[in-house]
Formats: sequence, structure tokens, C-alpha cells
Amino acid sequence: MKKNILKPSIAVVSLTCCEGCQVAILDLGARFLELTANVKIGDFSLLEDKPEEAEYDIVFVEGTPLTAENVSRLKDLRERSKFLVTIGACACLGGIAELKNYQDKEQRLKYVYKNVEGIENPDIEPVKNYVKVDLEIPGCPINNEEFLWAVKELLAGVVPKIPQRPICYECQLKQNECLLQKGLPCLGPSILGGCGATCPSNNYPCDGCRGPLRGANINNFNESLRNIYGWSQQEIDLIMQRFGMLDDSYPSPPSIRGKMEIKKIEK
Repeated sequence: MKKNILKPSIAVVSLTCCEGCQVAILDLGARFLELTANVKIGDFSLLEDKPEEAEYDIVFVEGTPLTAENVSRLKDLRERSKFLVTIGACACLGGIAELKNYQDKEQRLKYVYKNVEGIENPDIEPVKNYVKVDLEIPGCPINNEEFLWAVKELLAGVVPKIPQRPICYECQLKQNECLLQKGLPCLGPSILGGCGATCPSNNYPCDGCRGPLRGANINNFNESLRNIYGWSQQEIDLIMQRFGMLDDSYPSPPSIRGKMEIKKIEK
């Protein structure tokens, strides 16, 4: 008689986002199906809608905790999970939604909605500002190979450590032509690698979706962009805002200069 072996339970939960990281996971195809044969999927909205598990071994969270409902669900999942892992720029950094933090958020709300009554409009913060996060897998979307590696490590009870190497390291491995040397505002030297330098490999400057490299002096790098490459501080701020990186650039809250530049561009 075979014994019933309890499979570890996993959830992939979306807060407020485009769910692009879930799509990236499903793009693993057969290898994802092999993984599901060894675990119990408790919640994965793009795959199927299942009842909540009482407890989870691993909860992967994508998206921004934008609404009170998001925050409540996030805290509840943290209490019921052994490991909580954020995936994607929205969960790890604040993401695209954080753009409004640097603007007039009331004006942004009125621009999007004709009737703003009852619509929540908080400042945007990453998941780690609400609950304890055991691991961050950044990117927009995530590198699904990195996700698969992290799942296997976590199932073995090990919290993996993403190597602290800049995007430039991966560009060198691929023998990419340096975009900074071509005068383009690439953030590669200050951004955490792990994406395979996808953007620079396609001649598009890195704009920081994986967040800052640990210990990187972003202020000094920004100064180089100004002094060596001739970029204005306003132009740099706009790039740093794209995925919520501006908060990591300055010791004080973002200045009004970013807001002024955005309004200027919109006219």
C-alpha cells in the first residue's frame, strides 16, 4: 500500500499589476508542468482558480499593494506562508504604478477616471514595506529561468542568493557593444544583473527594472551621466522613475524637479 506523501504547496498571487510575471512563468511550458507534478498549486489565477490553502510552503507575489484589499490579502498570506517571495518590478520596487508618487497623484487620478469618488489613491510602496519578504526576484517581467532555480532551492529549504553582478557583467559575456560609450543613458553599471542583459543585447539601454545592485553608488553614477554624457538631472530622474528607482537614488524624498519635467513633456 502506497503512503500518501504530502506535496509542498505553492501559490502565485497577483496584486495590482498586468500579471506579466505569471505569463513568464507559464512560458516555461513543459518544465513548469514537470514542476507542478511535484508540488500542490494552491492559487494561480492564470492557471486555474482553486480554494485557498490553510498554509503555504511558498507564496510568490507579483504586483503592487495598491488597495486596502491588496494590503489585507498580502498580510494574510504572509501569516500563512513559510516563504514569501516577491516577483517582478511592481512587487520589488513599486514598478510603473509608482510613477504617480513623483507627480500630482490627485491630478493623475482625475486624468484616468471621470468619477474619482471612492477610488483609493495611496502612495505606492513595494511589498517589503508592508510585510517581511524572504526573497526578491526582480525584473519586468521576471527571468523565468531564475524563477525556476529559486523554486527548486526554496523547496529544498534554502533561500537562494542572487549573485550581485551588474548588467554590464552579462553584456561583457555576450560581447555587446557598450551603449554608454555610444552616449546612450544605460543604467547597466548600477543595476542588478540576472536578466541576461536582454535590453542592451537588443540595442536598448537598461532602464533599471531589476533594481539597484547592492552597494552601488547610484548618485555617483548619475553624476557621471551628467558630467560625462551630458544628460540633465531631469532626464536622469525620468529614467529612474520608470520602475520606482528614484527613491533609491537620493537620501531625501524626490524633488519637485521630476514633477516639473513630466508636466513639461505632457504639454
